[in-house]
Amino acid sequence: MTDALELGHWRAVLDPGAECSPRRVAGPKVLVLWAVVLRIVARSMQLQAQGHVQEAWDQLAEAAALLPVARRQPTPPGGVARAALRLPRRGAPADEELVRRIARLVWREQVELSDLRARFAPRRSRARGELVEACIEHLCWIEFDPFVFTRSPPGTPAWDDGVTLERERSALCLRGSRLRQFGDPTNGTRISKSVWADVGEYRGLCAEALGRLANRPAPAPWCGTADATGLKVRLGRLRAWEHARRWRSDSECWS
Repeated sequence: MTDALELGHWRAVLDPGAECSPRRVAGPKVLVLWAVVLRIVARSMQLQAQGHVQEAWDQLAEAAALLPVARRQPTPPGGVARAALRLPRRGAPADEELVRRIARLVWREQVELSDLRARFAPRRSRARGELVEACIEHLCWIEFDPFVFTRSPPGTPAWDDGVTLERERSALCLRGSRLRQFGDPTNGTRISKSVWADVGEYRGLCAEALGRLANRPAPAPWCGTADATGLKVRLGRLRAWEHARRWRSDSECWS
């Protein structure tokens, strides 16, 4: 389960028919607890893929609260539980290393959502820029996620993961509107179809999203953070960033 989530393969954890579904977990109480934490993280990833970022944030807070005190940041009264990075202890037993990996996984997801929330802070961006950020999330969670496009064995019904794959205006504007409210809970206005038309519909929107993504120096906001060495970037995020860099290089070569 930990291996799968480090790559972003949350379907392998939540799909009832998947090999590492936690419904098969049994044993010592502490191992069952870690399976619960990992399932919560997987659910937060599913919610992000669906565009429900506030709910995903809440799930991660719940997961962080279940971590040992040594793996959490100090939480003020009424504050949100946050996972903490810790250096590995030399010669640590396997179960301690597993807890460290799970804590780093929760930390990664919380940092990425915190960065996304900052991008949608009040007056940080106009509606067009917010829609572009929503398209980047669509690219990272859907278009370039290698675990999205799968086929069920013949005669086996496909598991409905609740993720919308369409590049339609309604889906992307709704994602942007939810992100806007995530950054500013008091903002109940929605991104209108005029913004979609102004940017050039999906073709123009995707071009702006790829250009903005290509300008980012690293695929994730935590890359280069002390103590994060060895932490994996979720494959969908990594592949989207790599494609954006190649797209920019190819287009500039021609022009």
